[in-house]
Amino acid sequence: MKSHRGSLFLAIALVVSSIIISFGLTKMKSTNNYVTVKGLSERQVVADKAWWSIVTQITANTTEEMQFKLQNLEKTSISFLKQNGFLDEEISSATINIYRSNYKDAAARLNGDFKMSVSTDQIDKVQGIIKETGALISKGILLQSDQWTAGPKFYFTKFKDLKKDMLAEATREAKDAAGEFANNSGSKVGEIRRANQGVFQILPGDRTPENEMFYAEKIVRVVSTVDYYLE
Repeated sequence: MKSHRGSLFLAIALVVSSIIISFGLTKMKSTNNYVTVKGLSERQVVADKAWWSIVTQITANTTEEMQFKLQNLEKTSISFLKQNGFLDEEISSATINIYRSNYKDAAARLNGDFKMSVSTDQIDKVQGIIKETGALISKGILLQSDQWTAGPKFYFTKFKDLKKDMLAEATREAKDAAGEFANNSGSKVGEIRRANQGVFQILPGDRTPENEMFYAEKIVRVVSTVDYYLE
C-alpha cells in the first residue's frame, strides 16, 4: 500500500515539475521574441535668432593714423547698421586687434583686425543687410566673406517647444511599424522591451550636407528606436 502511495506522489510530482518546466520554457521563448523598429518625426522650422558681423582689416604706419582710421571705421559701421534698422542693443561693441608688421617689405608698419557684430531675433534684418554690403565696399571697407568668421548665421532656439510632441510622434510611428510587422508574421505587439528616444538633429531646410547655421529655414529631426515583444 505504501509503495502505491509513494508511486502516486512521484507521478504527481513529475506532472507538476513538467508543467513548471514547460511554463518556464514558454516564458523564455516569449521574452526572446521581439522586433526592433524605428519611428521618425520631422518639423520644418524657421530660425528665430540671427547673427552677422562686419569683419575687415586696416593698415597704418603710425599709431595716430591707426587710431584715426579705427574711429572712422567704427562710426561708418554703426551708421550703416542703424540705417538698415538695427537698434543700439542689437549692435555689439567693436573688437580690435592691432599688431606690428616686422618683415622687411611690409607695405605698412601696423595692421588692425576690426569686427563689429549684430544679433537680433528679427532674422529679416540680417537677411536684408547682406544685400546692402555694397554700400560699405563703395567706401573702401573690404569685408571678409568667410561664413564662420562673419556669418550670417541663423539659430533655432525654441527646440523645447517641439521636443515632447516629436518624441510622441516618433514613438507612434515605431509602434505602427511594429504592428505592421506583427500582422505580417501572424503575431501581436506586446509591451516595450527597450526604447531609445534618439538624438535630435537640426538640418538645413534643403537637406544639403552643409552646416544648418547658415540656413534660416531648417528641419528638426529625431529617430526613435524601440524594441517590442511579439506575442
